[in-house]
Amino acid sequence: MRGSALAKAAVAAAAGAVAAHLFDPDRGRSRRARLRDQGRAFTRREARAVQRRASFQRGRLEGVAQRIRHPVPAAPGDDRALADRVRSETLGREADHPHPTIDVVNGVVTLRGEVADPATAADVERRIRAVPGVVGVENLLHRPGDPAPNKADALRTDTR
Repeated sequence: MRGSALAKAAVAAAAGAVAAHLFDPDRGRSRRARLRDQGRAFTRREARAVQRRASFQRGRLEGVAQRIRHPVPAAPGDDRALADRVRSETLGREADHPHPTIDVVNGVVTLRGEVADPATAADVERRIRAVPGVVGVENLLHRPGDPAPNKADALRTDTR
């Protein structure tokens, strides 16, 4: 019982201190106004955060519904559309992947550019091969400072 009485006394003392702080004759009115404004701002921020999360989840559910309705996307009709699909589905908005130059001729995707390491080049190629409509991939990605694979033989035979 003694601990319970001590806890009750501590809560009562804290409540008294808060009341004295908020109802101080000199500055209590401004403190109450600031507390009210901060409470309303907090409520608005949290309501917007809940709306953002709900909107995000709604979008995810719509995406799942679309994938269920259209499980296999149709292959695009021309090379330009295929190049756009490859860019959007495999490279997208990821900052850690390179954004190589992409050319498409008769469904064969040619990748040109620099990558940090060979594993990244292999990952990009693997993801591009999975895009519907891609017939093949010619990977000319290389590390910075190394010659491009299609230029390496020419540079070796150059005797200047």
